[in-house]
Amino acid sequence: MLDPNYIVGFVDGEGCFSITINKNGDALAEVRLLFEIELREDDEAILQQIKDVLGCGKIYHLNYQRYDKWRPHVKYKVSNLSDIAGKVIPFFQRYPLQAKKIWQFEKFCTVATMMARKEHLTSEGVAKIKWIRQRDSLDALDTHVQWGAIETT
Repeated sequence: MLDPNYIVGFVDGEGCFSITINKNGDALAEVRLLFEIELREDDEAILQQIKDVLGCGKIYHLNYQRYDKWRPHVKYKVSNLSDIAGKVIPFFQRYPLQAKKIWQFEKFCTVATMMARKEHLTSEGVAKIKWIRQRDSLDALDTHVQWGAIETT
């Protein structure tokens, strides 16, 4: 079994906690949470071990033949809200992320809490979730501004 701290480091580098919002015509937008790790196909065994430790999710084989230099990939994905709330989030709360990914995880947890309270089923809740998700991008821009190159003559 993998050491939980190894998984944390791996996810800090390769994982993604995403908040997706899909608009369906005039209907209320659908909010989904996804935890994913995508790697080259020859690294599938590590994804299987992570899946075994977390006890949820699926592994998908992806084909990028349309790109000349890409190799086949595999993706570990958890999209079931009860698995996210009951397994993924508690794991990373018990074994905290150490790098910038923790900001993404905190927003992910905030939206999971909102979804547990059914706030994502109201237009006000969806608007708040959109703001939280957008804030992810704004944080990244702030980092670039703060740490960007400065001309010093």
